[in-house]
Amino acid sequence: MWQDVRQAARVMRKNPGFTAVAVMTLGLGIGANTAIFSVVNGVLLEPPRYADANRIVTFETRFPEQGRAMPRVTGGDLVDLRGANRIFEAFSVFRGGEMGVQLREKAEFTGVYLVNSGFFRVFGVMPVYGRLFQDGEAHRAAVVSASFANRNLGGGAAALGKRIHVESWDLEVVGVVAGGLQYPQPTEVWICDTFTPESLNRTAYNYRAVAKLKEGVTLALAQVRMETIGARLRAAFPASNRDKTFGVMPLREQLVGPVRTMLYFLLGAVSLVLLIACANVANLLLARAAARGREFAVRAALGAGRRRIARQLFVENLLLGLTGGAAGAALAWLSLDGLLRLAPNLPRMSEVEVSPAVLLFTLVVSVGASLLFGLAPAVQAGRMDIQEALKQGGGRGLVGGRGNGVRKALVVAEVALAVVLAIGAGLLMRSFFQLRTAELGYRPEGMLVMYAHAPAKGLEGYIAAAKRFEELLSRLETIPGVKAAAAAMGLPAGRYGSNGAYAVEGKHRFEAGQKLPEAGFRLASPKYFSAMGIPLLRGREFGERDQWDTPFVAIVSESLVKQVFPDEDPIGRRIQCGLDSPKWMTVVGVVGDVRQESPASRPGPELYMPLAQHPYHANEVQVVVRTSGPPGALIGAVRSRAREWNPEVAVKFTTLEEMVAGSVATPRFRTLLVGAFAGLALLLAMAGVYGVVSYLVTQRKAEFGLRMALGAEPWDVLRLVLGETMGLAVAGVAVGVALSFAFHGVVKTMLFGVAAADAMTYAAVVGCVCGITMAAAWIPARRAMGASPVEALREE
Repeated sequence: MWQDVRQAARVMRKNPGFTAVAVMTLGLGIGANTAIFSVVNGVLLEPPRYADANRIVTFETRFPEQGRAMPRVTGGDLVDLRGANRIFEAFSVFRGGEMGVQLREKAEFTGVYLVNSGFFRVFGVMPVYGRLFQDGEAHRAAVVSASFANRNLGGGAAALGKRIHVESWDLEVVGVVAGGLQYPQPTEVWICDTFTPESLNRTAYNYRAVAKLKEGVTLALAQVRMETIGARLRAAFPASNRDKTFGVMPLREQLVGPVRTMLYFLLGAVSLVLLIACANVANLLLARAAARGREFAVRAALGAGRRRIARQLFVENLLLGLTGGAAGAALAWLSLDGLLRLAPNLPRMSEVEVSPAVLLFTLVVSVGASLLFGLAPAVQAGRMDIQEALKQGGGRGLVGGRGNGVRKALVVAEVALAVVLAIGAGLLMRSFFQLRTAELGYRPEGMLVMYAHAPAKGLEGYIAAAKRFEELLSRLETIPGVKAAAAAMGLPAGRYGSNGAYAVEGKHRFEAGQKLPEAGFRLASPKYFSAMGIPLLRGREFGERDQWDTPFVAIVSESLVKQVFPDEDPIGRRIQCGLDSPKWMTVVGVVGDVRQESPASRPGPELYMPLAQHPYHANEVQVVVRTSGPPGALIGAVRSRAREWNPEVAVKFTTLEEMVAGSVATPRFRTLLVGAFAGLALLLAMAGVYGVVSYLVTQRKAEFGLRMALGAEPWDVLRLVLGETMGLAVAGVAVGVALSFAFHGVVKTMLFGVAAADAMTYAAVVGCVCGITMAAAWIPARRAMGASPVEALREE
């Protein structure tokens, strides 16, 4: 075996051109697979980096009759779930998100969550400085991350005992933890909260919970316990819990469930690139095996059996595959940072790395690839006629109809796989174009967005904060370059928002058991709709008169009108909702629909209310500033004006265009990668076509010369070569189109505004692949036209 290894290394050294091309081809295929597998492994396969992560579960409310579930529970249900302490070692409720934190000399936005002491026990987190929460410290104590302490509080040890402010709470920092606790999203401040929910009703799904199962308690046993509680509550509260039960989900599943399909789709797509690379290298090896026919014949004549020759070829192929794998691993390591920068905000992205598991994957793929691309040459060598090979002097030792047939079959396979990827990429590109050009219902261009959070305490404080934001908007409109300014809670493509049921006077009542229509709840200041470019269809916008102490009003979207006022004028009708107040609201206007979540979301019913009339949501808003120039150029002026208005306000900036782009980050990432894979696949497939046609032209040079000696024109030879190449292309395209149809179900769930069998995409890909195939064959076909009849006759 060692002799074979040395011989394989010698063969690679003596054929540097062949070795470089083969290693580069394999490196591209294996490197792309390794990079994507690094993401799949870090996000999907590796357990979360928490102590006993396999015992951490999250809760969801399930509605069996409707076939849906939500990752939240009501306050009343939560109390009953928490009572299942026989199966839980630790249990915690949590709420929060990005909020403003007021420090001694500044304020900043960061991740803030309200949790009880069980939260840290669930994740097995211990403080690096200080301690964790104790009973009786609700809304008085905070734990911060080490990075937050270093950035704002003079370091971990120095942070202990210092005070920070969030909302109306004056908090003492009692502990500092390492930065590894990133659930449910990157967080830097944890505030001690009460264990009992503020609202104990069973219809508002406002709470999220996480728990750690006791040792020995299986997920199945915990699920049975949840269903038992669900059955008991259905009997006790038939009006609110009739179609309701509960479920537990492993933490990893809850984190990665939304991205699993996309990542496995990308891994499958990049696997096709590796298959094409293997087919390419197999063709190279077949061509080289033909040139080495006399060498194999001499070895056989000197006593080497077929197994001995096959073993030597296996070692050569294995060494070639491992070298390509090493190149691929290096390529993956170099490209991983760039890949992650392109990626959307994937869960657990910080855990993605080229780990030992990833290197093991690369090794397995390299060995598998060597077996795959070495199979055809080994079979051909095993069928070699020793006497015929010795007679031919090495020129055509393994050449023949069967060898050429294998090469052509590999080309057909390469073209077919490239067509599958190209069609997938084409569909995703058309879909993404439809997303980018979808009618949003508002104008995102030229819009600066400032997230602003001002602390407030008590009803009077919140009312004052709402009025002061109106003052800020007036100040912002005096900045040169600002055309309009408004504020909202629930900006399209933004972080904030709410939804729920509502009732129309005379049609619905908030009574137990009655099914009510639902809508999104948004708050807006005066001039919001005009600033956003949302058309006012009827009635009026909100004005300065719509205050806390005036009759409540609302504006509805066109979809809400279709939902509950299909043949009526909604102006003047009264609506009640469960956002924060039972007061009836008079409809004063109708506005156009918007795509709220992202360009991919369908426009739905929306209920808009004045910020000033719902002050508990009015101190943390999104300020939108319509500009006459580039929005980013006004960030400094807007920040300065906001700090002058209130030094305690925490602000951060973005643009509405960036928010919309962020909302389609996942389809953009998917489209970019599949497009890159398709381009690489087409490049490799066309290189394979060029290599095979070039090799066959060289082998048939005497034939072409003889044809011309018998009267054929050079153009006849050109047509012959291109015709045979077109036959291979047509066969590959036919197989690729058939495979693409077979995978319709996988692709159609990722498309927007485009059918999975889109004829235009299929036609464009077929035409492109056939054209590129003919272009790849053109150069060797032109060479065939130069065959000399004299040389052909002399050789024959």
